[in-house]
Amino acid sequence: MTKVSNIRQLLTDTKLGLLPYLDQRLQEIAKTWSQTENLQLQPYDLRFGNCNTSAANEPRPVINQSIALQFFILGNPQNRLELLLLASELQNNIDAAIFEWSNREWYQFEKPLKRPVTQITGNLDYEILENQNNTCRITLERQFDLIYLVSF
Repeated sequence: MTKVSNIRQLLTDTKLGLLPYLDQRLQEIAKTWSQTENLQLQPYDLRFGNCNTSAANEPRPVINQSIALQFFILGNPQNRLELLLLASELQNNIDAAIFEWSNREWYQFEKPLKRPVTQITGNLDYEILENQNNTCRITLERQFDLIYLVSF
C-alpha cells in the first residue's frame, strides 16, 4: 500500500485522527478523576462493525463503516451512584468529542469524511468483578458510523 487509506487517516492521523483526539480528551478527563479515590479509567477498545459500500449518485463510491468504542471504568461498588454518574458524564464527554472531531474533520478542505457523525448509540453496563475484591466495572459502549470516500 503506497497511500494511507481514508479509514486509517480518519482514525489514526496524528493531527486529524479521531483516536489521537479522543486520547487527548480522555487524558484531560482522567486528570480530573485523580482526586476520586478507587476510580480508574482503563484503556478503551475499538471494534469495527458492519461495512457497506455504495456508489448510488456519487462520482466515487462511499463507505459506511460502523465503529464501536468500549470504555472501562473500575471502581468501588460502595460508590455505585457516584460511579454511574461519572460514567454518564464520561458518555456525554465522549459523544461531544466525537461530534466535535467529526464536524472539524468534515470541514477540512481535503476531507476523507463524507458526512459528519450525526448519531451515536450505545449502552452502559455495571458488573461486580468476582476475581477482584471489592471492585466493580462499568463498561460504556459508544457506536457510530463513519461515512467516507473509497481510496483509489
